[in-house]
Order: sequence, then structure tokens, then C-alpha cells
Amino acid sequence: MNNKKLTMRNLKVGITVFLGLIIIFMFLFMVGSENNAFTSTYRLNIFLPNLQGLNKGSLVSLGGMKVGSVESLEFSRRDSVNGVTVGLNIPEKYKSMITINSYAMMKTIGLLGDMTVDISMGQIGEKQLDDNDFLIVKPTLSFETFADKMNPLLDDVEITMQNIKTITSKIASGDGSLGKFLNNTTAINNLEKVLSNLNSITDAIVNKKGVIGKLAYDPTLYNNIATLSKNLGEISDSLKNGSGSLGKLLSSDKLYNKISSISERLDNLLFKTENSDSTMIGGLFNDSKMYKQFNSLIIDLNALIKDLNEHPENYIQFSVF
Repeated sequence: MNNKKLTMRNLKVGITVFLGLIIIFMFLFMVGSENNAFTSTYRLNIFLPNLQGLNKGSLVSLGGMKVGSVESLEFSRRDSVNGVTVGLNIPEKYKSMITINSYAMMKTIGLLGDMTVDISMGQIGEKQLDDNDFLIVKPTLSFETFADKMNPLLDDVEITMQNIKTITSKIASGDGSLGKFLNNTTAINNLEKVLSNLNSITDAIVNKKGVIGKLAYDPTLYNNIATLSKNLGEISDSLKNGSGSLGKLLSSDKLYNKISSISERLDNLLFKTENSDSTMIGGLFNDSKMYKQFNSLIIDLNALIKDLNEHPENYIQFSVF
């Protein structure tokens, strides 16, 4: 009889301890997951091509404040992209703060880098998200993404370093124009002379010596050049507008027509001369006898005019009676 009572007592103690452990585990689970069995919740979803270490039960924060947890992870396909649909369990009391303009971001917390989902708060007057709606996910720079983006850059840096190494080797061995230049003392001496000459020129300019030095500091020469440029501009405008004698000559067709007429007449005259016409000019050019007679006549006329100038009394006589 006593054994039966002892057994029943032990059984009651065991059941009590078991129920107590269950209650403790439930309490720890509720505290750890920050869920309250007596608080109404609703579900929001996000779609991720890569979870990046996000797990079921991971924390969900709203504006940096912990409000819920990751409820489920399911493989899915959205907009022709394979990924994972993440269900977020969020208390109903925060529903007014999550709107269509809210977005989710993946963040890390703690030394171990545990992943969390942080939701941005919407503004008053914006439409709220309903149960089972999808949040927009704003991409974040993870280590894997950073490494993927850095790989091409690192490859380019490696190629660049190889090229620099090749160039420096050629320069050191005196190959190429730059290598020959750096290893040739004559070229370096010439460069030093050029730099010395440039230094002398700059000193002359600073000390107001020479034409360039005076031009840099003396306003008179600059003003003269400016005046000359202005005058040339006015002349150019006059020629363009046909003003003045030269402008009229360049813009009027009369001069061209006159020159063309004279040229045509000269051409006709030369044509007649070359073809031995019967005119006096043709005879002078083509008949040697006529040319000699005409030349003799000119000589006699010159002698007569000369004698008339020297002895006019031999040719002109005046008598009163």
C-alpha cells in the first residue's frame, strides 16, 4: 500500500516537472522569437534570389526596432527568376506603419553577423500593405556581391601591373624610344639645354625684356595690336559690304565686264595680227618692209620735231608789213 502511494506521488511529481519544463521551453521560445501567442499577427513576404545566411526565426525589425521574425522559407519563382519566398510574421499593431512605399533590407547584427530583415517605415496617409503582400527588397552590398564586383577589377589591376612590369623592363634595358631616351646622356643633356633656354625666356618675360616681355607688361603694344585688329575688321566689313573704292571693285560686276571686253578686243587684235590681215597693225607685225618704212618715218619725225624746237625761226616767220 505504501509502495503504491509512493509511486503515485512520484508520478505526480514527474508530471508536474514535465509540465513545468514544457512551460519553460514555451516561454523561452516565445522570448527568443519575440512572438506573443496572445498578439494577433499578419504575414508579409519578400522574395530573395539568395538568402545570404537568413534563417527561419531570424529577427525582423521595423525602422531598426525588433518587431517580428522570419516565419517560413520556400523555394519559388517570381518574374521568371528563381529564388526563395521569405514569410515575415509581424504584429498587427504595426500594420499602419508598413505601407506600399516601405521596403525591406538585409542587415547583419552581432559579432557573428546574423542576418536580419529591416523594414522601413511608411508615411501617414499612404496605403497599408495587406496580409500576404510582398515588400520591395532594396539590394544591399554583401561580401559575396562585393567580391563578385571586385574580381573583374582585380583582373584588370593584375593585367595593368604586368604591363607596367614589361614597360619598366624594356626601359631598363634601353628598348624603345623612351628607353633609349632615358639611357642616352646626349638626349638628356639636350633636354636640359631646352629647359635652360625656356627658363631664360621666362626670366626675360618676367624682367620685361624682349618683344614678348614688353608685350606681356606694356599696354601700348597691346593697344596698337588691338587697334590694328579693329581696323582690319572694319576693312574686311567694308569689302564684304561693297563700301569704298576697293569694296566696289570687288563687289561690282562692271570692272569684270570691262576687263572681259578689253581682253576680248585684244584677243581679236592679236588674231588679226597673227593672220596677216591688211590693216596697218597687221602689216607692222608681219611685213618687214612696211615696218622699216614706218620706223624710218618715226625717226624723220623725231628729227623734225627736235630741229623745230631748236630752230623755230627757220620754219615760222612773222612780218608786220
